[in-house]
Amino acid sequence: MRAVPERSSDAGPSNRAADMRCRACGGMGRDLRSIPDHEYACGVVATYACCDSCKTVYQIPMPCETDLSAYYPPRYHSMLDGGFLLRARHWMRARRLQKLLPAGPGAVLDYGCGNGSFLRRAASVLRETELIGFEYADERSVETAESGRLTILRGSLDDLLPMLGPCKALIMNHVIEHLPDPGGVLAALRPKLLPGALFDGQTPNADSFEHRLFGRVWSGYHAPRHTVVFSIEGLRSLLVDSGFESVDIRTALNPAGYAISLASLPHGPTSPGMIVREGPRWFLWVAAGTVLLPIDLLTGSPGMIDFRASVAA
Repeated sequence: MRAVPERSSDAGPSNRAADMRCRACGGMGRDLRSIPDHEYACGVVATYACCDSCKTVYQIPMPCETDLSAYYPPRYHSMLDGGFLLRARHWMRARRLQKLLPAGPGAVLDYGCGNGSFLRRAASVLRETELIGFEYADERSVETAESGRLTILRGSLDDLLPMLGPCKALIMNHVIEHLPDPGGVLAALRPKLLPGALFDGQTPNADSFEHRLFGRVWSGYHAPRHTVVFSIEGLRSLLVDSGFESVDIRTALNPAGYAISLASLPHGPTSPGMIVREGPRWFLWVAAGTVLLPIDLLTGSPGMIDFRASVAA
């Protein structure tokens, strides 16, 4: 892992005011809180503000992509194939996507595809569909599989856009909360989406019972890698402002969120820690998170949300 640069807090008054603007709805933030890395102990403490209007939380100051890339260790969980549970989740996601995809031509873009393990498994379900994966990297590289039907590009958004043809679906599974400028990314990708195209994903919910219950050890912070953690209201505002319609946001059944929150409790709110996402201890945390899911459902403010929207036909 590369050395993590020092985070500067010497922004001038005008820049500070701009930093405090909510990346979801444009409101003003308050209630600054410092959050250490409870999962990979990368040595950075991130500061988050909470929007007065929509309750989205976001980093102050916002890190750039170069800074962010240093916060992901080589064994970051999305870069591993995982075990049975992850394979089962990939299969269920692929089957769900198959039912939602619009008919007709166009590729499926998995923005923030990690090591591409989901797309490789989805290729066996979506047999007639072109699949494109994108993952941020310092250097551009292209990998193809499935007789050219699957392409994984690593690089920058500027590398992706010229090679990207018309898409009938954009998916961001636990990705939109990692983007320093989510509105800017959506604005860049929007012209590549066909009329009626699907936008589908999953993300933590900042205005949730789980956040209120766990506070600074809430898994949704995933500090310092999560930059903008949306509330339902904030996410809806961003999607509508970005030109999407038929926005549907609902509870997601993902016990891993509660598992990380529970596993972070022994670290304390101000101390970093490490969480290993495998082995008997991890299965116990996931089991405990599964037990808490019915309570999450009953509160009406879920810790994890699925979102779906479309491009005007």
